[in-house]
Amino acid sequence: MMNKEKISIVTITYNSQDTVRKTIESVISQKYRPLEYVLVDGGSSDKTGEIISSYFTEFEARGIEYNFKSEHDKGISDAFNKGINRATGEIIGIINSDDQLEKDALFVVANKLDNNVDVLCGDCLWVDEGRKISYIRKSKLNLTRLKHEMVIMHPTCFVRKQAYEKYGCFDINLKYCMDKDLMARFYRKGAQFKYVPSVISIMSAGGISDINYKKVFDEGVIIAERNGVSHYFAVGYRMYKIFRLTFVRLIRKLKGR
Repeated sequence: MMNKEKISIVTITYNSQDTVRKTIESVISQKYRPLEYVLVDGGSSDKTGEIISSYFTEFEARGIEYNFKSEHDKGISDAFNKGINRATGEIIGIINSDDQLEKDALFVVANKLDNNVDVLCGDCLWVDEGRKISYIRKSKLNLTRLKHEMVIMHPTCFVRKQAYEKYGCFDINLKYCMDKDLMARFYRKGAQFKYVPSVISIMSAGGISDINYKKVFDEGVIIAERNGVSHYFAVGYRMYKIFRLTFVRLIRKLKGR
């Protein structure tokens, strides 16, 4: 019987006391083993560290390896990279501290991630509690569009450790679109992707990218140019996306949503 590949889940936190429990609970409810949980805290000043530490005994009881360290970092990308470097699993997934894994998601990942696949992605249940709406966002493998937009739901991505070693980790100079930059680079350098039509994760609205959308579009210009798009076309596409989002938000406001 072949040995099952170890999966490492990385969660980065910073003053996440209000949301980190649901994230941890979604990880420890997974039945797949071997499983490692890597928690990277950016030196929280609230009770995030205490909450994480309170789960150590349960991690051990459930046979989950864990690695926790709290220290200042250089931002989200740096924290992601720390988690990836500490992970010892062959397969790595990143679940942010206000998101969750779907039930039995890791069995889906393990069963569908073939040896020749570098990145597996699926669908994401997107939840906006403030507006009382939810819907499924699907990853799309029209990967040439990665130079313009994130067509893959990053919370559903599981990446082989060797792919990070071969193609590199997150660019710490990017603060908002580091996931799009990473996936575009993987695709450009020849990484193999696979899509599964299954909900892998649950994502909460209102993250840093939702709040700082203009800065997101600014970084989009940088990423587009890195992937061969002309400066003028990249800037023009940025203007188009800002106009489109502004229009959509206006319509929602007029409809009272």
